[in-house]
Amino acid sequence: MPLKQENAMDNSSEVIDGITNHFQALNLPRLADPGLYLGMPFPTLESFASALSEQRSLDEDKRFVNRLRYAGIVRERTPECFRWGPDTYPLAEPGAIESAFDIGFIRQCRNLVVAGPPGTGKTLLMLIVACKAVRANFSVKYKTSHDIATELREARAGNSLSGYIRKLQGCDLLVIEDVIYATFDNKTAQSFFSVINGRYGRKSTAITSNGSINEWAAAFPDKRMSSALLGRFYEDALLINMNGAEDMRLKRAKGMLINAGLGEGAGDDG
Repeated sequence: MPLKQENAMDNSSEVIDGITNHFQALNLPRLADPGLYLGMPFPTLESFASALSEQRSLDEDKRFVNRLRYAGIVRERTPECFRWGPDTYPLAEPGAIESAFDIGFIRQCRNLVVAGPPGTGKTLLMLIVACKAVRANFSVKYKTSHDIATELREARAGNSLSGYIRKLQGCDLLVIEDVIYATFDNKTAQSFFSVINGRYGRKSTAITSNGSINEWAAAFPDKRMSSALLGRFYEDALLINMNGAEDMRLKRAKGMLINAGLGEGAGDDG
């Protein structure tokens, strides 16, 4: 057999394998039969494989966007958006941020707690983690604590509380932003505790806080739940301390003003 013919057969075999793998991934076993494509001219096979690959990529992008929206996230954020170095977060444990971006804690059903003042990047870090989790096919819910408190009250009023609690208990990653800003009455506090308790040891919960979580828990309407709630947040959790970091939003605003000639040094004759 001439060498060119052998190479063409080898290439056709590889392309057919690619086509059948695509259809297997799409759970279309009838179209994943290699016999359907034997004897097709190589250019036809190549064009078909290319079109199939492109369509799958488009479909996966659409599914990802839909899953982001279902999670409550407007657009994807990636680790490239987050700049940090040895001096950026002086109180953070070495490797803690890398561990968060690795999202291994989700597979281990551990929690993530990120604490620090406003403007230090807590929300951006959480968005990156949540987006990576969605990319990895984890189910994610991204909410503020105020949203959860409001929705728990609305669900109770609408006789749909148990279903809403199950929804929050069931997702692989529940992100709760600004946990200390939630205001709970006694019944809503009990419902919130049910959410966290149902996730305990089974799913990952990630929270951000601008202040003391201990003080917030101490003001919980049901005092019996306070220590239990803290234990469920902190036990075996990945902790990232952003205290001592510079306010990034303020830094960017100052930079924009200086670039526009409105900040420090503007009007100086040099």
